[in-house]
Amino acid sequence: MIGGTTAVGKSTTGALVAKRLGIACISADSVWKALMAATTPEEHPDFHHFEPTPEVHAKGTDHLLQLHIAVANAMTPSLDAFLDWELHEGNRFVFQGAWITPELAAKRCESGFERAVFIDEPDEREILNSMMERSGRKAQGLEPLPRQLSISAMAWRYGDWLRKQGLKLGLPIVAARPRETLSDRIIAAAG
Repeated sequence: MIGGTTAVGKSTTGALVAKRLGIACISADSVWKALMAATTPEEHPDFHHFEPTPEVHAKGTDHLLQLHIAVANAMTPSLDAFLDWELHEGNRFVFQGAWITPELAAKRCESGFERAVFIDEPDEREILNSMMERSGRKAQGLEPLPRQLSISAMAWRYGDWLRKQGLKLGLPIVAARPRETLSDRIIAAAG
């Protein structure tokens, strides 16, 4: 498992690690999107909290952070069941995503069969920079969108929460930079 906040390199690095290991890379976002499609906000509001609406962003960074943590916690039983089934079927894969909590990772690693690493980016500006690059706005010389500013501020705080929780649980935390060596460092940290 590769956890971490938004825009720290989980998807890119997860794909590189998976390729090196000759296995698939699966995003926890796939499970989230499936749960959102199968439920309504009235039935399961926690899965739907993090919709990128102006009303959600207008409530501020602390509100966004609490919503993100709530969604991650609500996702935990579904992610756990997904991982149980895939491993029962004998599938090996890299599972990456911001919805992976340190508590889920620590529980899954108790068997000694699964490994988890969290990517940490301590600089909020780097998270915004990564978001700007991914959206193409940086290459176009455009300013960040208000939504990007809001999400990068929340993402930095969520990453800080993940790092602190991961350290409490004894999980490996790997610096996001330099990006060129991130996959090597993740493989080394996972042992």
